[in-house]
Amino acid sequence: WYQRRVREAVVSTQSTGSSGINAEYGEATHGRKVLTMAPGLGQLTIIPFVVAAYDKTKSQMAFYDASRHEDFLFISGSKMRAIARSGEQPPPGFMAPSAWDVMSSFYKNLAAQS
Repeated sequence: WYQRRVREAVVSTQSTGSSGINAEYGEATHGRKVLTMAPGLGQLTIIPFVVAAYDKTKSQMAFYDASRHEDFLFISGSKMRAIARSGEQPPPGFMAPSAWDVMSSFYKNLAAQS
């Protein structure tokens, strides 16, 4: 529905990516496939972007390399929010510590209000 409204607004290009969960299970182009099959979106130019994941061997985020699948940890937004709410720390190098403190504080406070 959203993409059809975008198309009606004369947008001709859409970037798509992948959630970590899709890449983790070998389907990094799911968003692109769905958009190409959607009725009315045949003329939409889809620009994919590269999947990023946490590289356990480098202790930092990196572009995913399928030939080294076991070296990568996919941390979805849902997983990241759950880690923040619980007060746990993400793997070293996943995010700048000051940014993590802000996000973690937000989700802990949100959980406390519920």
